[in-house]
Amino acid sequence: MADWRQKMSDISKTKGDSAPESAKRAGMGCLIGVIVIVSILTLVMAVGLTTSGHWLIGGFTLLFFAACAVTFLALIWPHKPKPL
Repeated sequence: MADWRQKMSDISKTKGDSAPESAKRAGMGCLIGVIVIVSILTLVMAVGLTTSGHWLIGGFTLLFFAACAVTFLALIWPHKPKPL
């Protein structure tokens, strides 16, 4: 348990450029997960609004869903990780 606490304190004391690669991947995984959840909920809202006749707000919600989807695709696009 003390080893885990030491690892967490080491990670929290580092700057962004020197963070371990596993911590960077975990952070990106959490961010992608949140974006996926928001995208799904936004799509459900957009479909519900457009089917109930609220075309204007449904259109804006659909545009927000498109922005979330593009952000998701940009984050999962393979990129070269910066070596430490």
